Amino acid sequence: MPAGVPRESEPDSGPSTPTRQGETAADAGPGILATPATTSQSVRQRRTVRAGNRDSGQLILGVLALILLVFVTFMPALTAGLVGWDDDDLLVHEERYTSLTPKNASWMFTTSYTGHFQPLTWLSYWLDYTLWGREHFGYHLTSVVLHGSSAIIAFFVFRRLLRRRGADRADHPFATTSAACAGAAFFAVHPLRAESVAWLAERRDVLSATFYLLSVWFYLRFAEADRTTRCDGFMADESVCTRPGRNYVAMFSCCALSLLAKASAVTLPLVLLLLDAFPLQRMRDAATGRSRVRRLLLEKAPLFLICGAAGIRAIIAQADQEALYPLAAHDLGARLSQAAYGWVFYLRKTLWPVELGPLYPLPPCETLMGPMLWVSLAVLVACIAVCVGVQRRAPAIPAAMAFYTIQVVPVLGFFQSGPQLVADRYSYLPSLGFAVLLAEAVRRGARAWIRSVPARKPLGAVLGCTLPLVVLMHATFDQCDVWLSPLTLWRRGVQVSPQSSIAHVNYGDALMLIDATKSAIAEYQQGLALNPTDAVGTRHLGVALYALGELSAAAESLRRAIDLDPIHRGVSEKLAMALARLGQPAEGADVLRDRLRADPVDMGAAALLAELLATYPDATVRNGDEAERLARLVSDSQGGTNTTALMRWATALAEAHRFDESITIAERALRMARDAEDDRLHSELQRRLQRFRNHEPYHFRPDGPNNKTP
Repeated sequence: MPAGVPRESEPDSGPSTPTRQGETAADAGPGILATPATTSQSVRQRRTVRAGNRDSGQLILGVLALILLVFVTFMPALTAGLVGWDDDDLLVHEERYTSLTPKNASWMFTTSYTGHFQPLTWLSYWLDYTLWGREHFGYHLTSVVLHGSSAIIAFFVFRRLLRRRGADRADHPFATTSAACAGAAFFAVHPLRAESVAWLAERRDVLSATFYLLSVWFYLRFAEADRTTRCDGFMADESVCTRPGRNYVAMFSCCALSLLAKASAVTLPLVLLLLDAFPLQRMRDAATGRSRVRRLLLEKAPLFLICGAAGIRAIIAQADQEALYPLAAHDLGARLSQAAYGWVFYLRKTLWPVELGPLYPLPPCETLMGPMLWVSLAVLVACIAVCVGVQRRAPAIPAAMAFYTIQVVPVLGFFQSGPQLVADRYSYLPSLGFAVLLAEAVRRGARAWIRSVPARKPLGAVLGCTLPLVVLMHATFDQCDVWLSPLTLWRRGVQVSPQSSIAHVNYGDALMLIDATKSAIAEYQQGLALNPTDAVGTRHLGVALYALGELSAAAESLRRAIDLDPIHRGVSEKLAMALARLGQPAEGADVLRDRLRADPVDMGAAALLAELLATYPDATVRNGDEAERLARLVSDSQGGTNTTALMRWATALAEAHRFDESITIAERALRMARDAEDDRLHSELQRRLQRFRNHEPYHFRPDGPNNKTP
């Protein structure tokens, strides 16, 4: 034996290193008072420190990689605006989210606006408005940051699950970390994520998912502490992990926050029970072998309560907006067929994400019950058979498919709302099962790579994932471009779903925004050929024809739109304007009177009728007293502070030959226009006021510049 190295059975004969003055033997390291046990313990401590430092470095590297991947992939989303597909209703037409008054906060926590109960999402919009105003870049940045946060949390969740799987296999630590990162990256940059991230109306998706994943993370810590095993990994320390109560409270709180953003987390208790079965193996007591199912169910009872309440509230929100399809319109057979198709659709699009679009229309029941049902059932049965066959050799596969099924069931159409058969956004949480399955495959591949040649590092296996990720990033980058504007969105919509009347009508609306009226009319007509009873398409076709000057065709289309949807405001006004320009003002006035009888508070119809009765050149049409009553009603409804309404009222008073009152109201409106620096309105008021002072009412001159009913 080499000199200076003592045998384990005898003490060291002398110090190998002398102590310095003031230094104790314990401080000096292995020496005269050091035993083999303390030496071995010191070595283990140093190795533990080095392993911990290496582990932390790998985690930081993984987090930075995910941040880079997410921001590069979703860069186009940061330059996007609104697409006019629910996001305008949320962020433009609705103003109550812009200030957090007690009244507005109460509204956020009670409203079913747009068919969703999402108070936390409303609060996120309020925060965006506070920071960015109406600048859409900031809103999109928040969505991208939230999605990146979900990816990072998924990375830690996957890593903890993989470490659980590889605990008895002595996996290389980098293999586990890199595999978890690969799975999280697959989830983060998949093209199916583009809709949830780039569409501001789906902020609820990314916000809910962030807290959903945090809830799972805390549950894993709680479960490990419950087994009295050591917690390790990022954000894990002994003092916290040995206090399961804190982790349980954190898990419950995150679940509640997720439900307040969107009801997607209603499946969380079932998912946690699935994790208890695999890979946590908590269904039986490790020491006695007794079943713990009752205890686990009691453990999740609070979650079942809040998730059940959230699910009921979500259905009520849809019912409040009359979005739920009744069984008479969409029977049970059609719903089961839709569910089978949807289950296969999300699996297929995850494996082959091509031809993604904003809308996949719900086909008729006879189509649902046709070949698409039998093909979907065949694929479903085949997947079940595979899961049963590999249950013992690869239990991760049936576990991942079970997670996917649990998470996707709420969006398979059993409570059908909206015109969509399926939607890309519905894959956001269900895809996590496939992501963790990929991570497990990468971990196994990395382990096999290392064992085949011990000197190899797992980096080669990781690099093998790079090419698929680059392909996915490119596809997602392009898919984000689809969500830049209404024009890009619905151009893709009609390409992917040419049989969707909604896609054609929305594309026509986008074309109208760029004044491509003739092309828009062609899209409207194509949409109406697919669905002749589409009230929206019929109405928008009439408006487009009116803008093009085809007044007779516009009037015909607008009449049909009123027959299809007599409730919608604005159609009667446009029809009356078309009739007035066609020389049928009396008929136009009757249309507006009919509208006001059906809806007495339709101030748009009242304002136009007042203008028509006060200013039309034909004396048989004019009626000053009726015009004055309507104009005053409109002005009072706006608090008497609207300059245009005051000008209309003054004009009606002049037609009723009440010129002194007319002059008073017109002068008041003139001062308001001057204070508002509205030169156009100020000039028009001066011209009318001059006539009122001469005791002359104001009429449109058919041969002059004002030859159109305003």
